[in-house]
Amino acid sequence: MNYCYVFIGPSGSGKTSLAESVFSPEQKIITYTDRLPRQGERNKEDYYFVSSRQFEEMIRQGAFAEWDRYANHKYGSSKAEIREKLAKGNCYAVLTASGFWHLYHYFGEVIRPIFISVSKETLQKRLEKRGDSPEQLQKRLSLYEKDLKELQRLSSISSLLKISNDGRFDVAKEKLKKAINR
Repeated sequence: MNYCYVFIGPSGSGKTSLAESVFSPEQKIITYTDRLPRQGERNKEDYYFVSSRQFEEMIRQGAFAEWDRYANHKYGSSKAEIREKLAKGNCYAVLTASGFWHLYHYFGEVIRPIFISVSKETLQKRLEKRGDSPEQLQKRLSLYEKDLKELQRLSSISSLLKISNDGRFDVAKEKLKKAINR
């Protein structure tokens, strides 16, 4: 059976880096967004960039298994994209806990949560290092407690994988590889 692994965790925990280190680009669930591409982002690789009108039409048509609004823009995972990737093999997505729950309720047990944990101290250092503004830093740190509460809720799912990315990246990567390939 093929699985779609959904990476969840605090911003700055290394979710995307870990996912990209273990899976190939072809395995990524590419989500839709109605925002404009940032410098260096490519359509059909980073996101499917669509207009607000197109996004709204996709919502009306029931094309999304999950969608959400973040920073005044919409993001969504299409049912067709997930079905297509699952038909080919394992796949992955990096989503919020809310996004995970929507996929899980729609697709069932083929959706597997992976929570990437990190200490608050390590998180603060990483966010400072990547250049987040003091306002962004405080916002993300205040979300940290909410993320930990989500971990408690996710613990009800027997397939939950919890990987600590508090230390060396290569150690977390190896733990993740072993957990997925059991």
